[in-house]
Amino acid sequence: MTITIFLLLFLLGIITGFYSGLIGTGGNIILIPALDILLTYYHIEGNELVKFVIAHSLFITMFLGFSVSYKQYKINNFHYREVLLIGIPGMLMAYIVSEIIKTTTWYDKFYFDVVFFMMLMLLAIRLLLIKSKEGKPVVLSNNKRIISFLGLGTLTGSVTSLSGVGGGLVIIPFLTDILKISIKKASSISIGVIMLLASSVSFSYLSVGDSHQITKVLPLQVGYISFSLVLPILGGIFLTSSFGVKTAQKTSPQKLRIIFGVVVTLLCIKTALNIFL
Repeated sequence: MTITIFLLLFLLGIITGFYSGLIGTGGNIILIPALDILLTYYHIEGNELVKFVIAHSLFITMFLGFSVSYKQYKINNFHYREVLLIGIPGMLMAYIVSEIIKTTTWYDKFYFDVVFFMMLMLLAIRLLLIKSKEGKPVVLSNNKRIISFLGLGTLTGSVTSLSGVGGGLVIIPFLTDILKISIKKASSISIGVIMLLASSVSFSYLSVGDSHQITKVLPLQVGYISFSLVLPILGGIFLTSSFGVKTAQKTSPQKLRIIFGVVVTLLCIKTALNIFL
């Protein structure tokens, strides 16, 4: 890996970390298009490109999720029961879907771009047009609560493994809009679950058997993940994420919405061009 690529990866981490802290949505929507361009540079194409993009995106997310969850634990805002009830079925589903994608060729770049485009649109609608209304938490019986969390985990695991995006877009609206759980608690549960799902997907893409044909072109590559590509990005993310949070506290919600709208619009245009051209 050249020094230029290293610096570009570090810059990508800096941008992703700052954006994640500023907007509070996670940096996958920036990581995925950037990884798409980077891995294409290494001549990875087709359905193999999809596997590499998802693997790298969620491997990075795993470390981010652990870091944030640890901070939530330190301030007594980590909710083990909910995280495990949603996360365990989610991990299982995420692993199964990842194994299917990894060992077959049906999920090609076109389908991936369509799913990613839909995630962008849903995220834009959620943050720009819909405002959550606080209310009294919905009280469910223990059995109904367990069933709803198991179903939520299963759905989130599928979405995460297909899109490479953390499942917060599924988890947080369900917890806040349907169950009326506070956003503070919902966000903590969401990042804890995402940490587990990303770990499951990462394990799948790291563990590749000898019988599986895989493109070996990346430096320090294990399975579908290159540690040489991941480490500079993580370094940049951890350097600037806290600064992004501090900046968000000083920035008006209207300006944050404009920044988010510009970013999502540009990414939607890029993804639409990938789909239709």
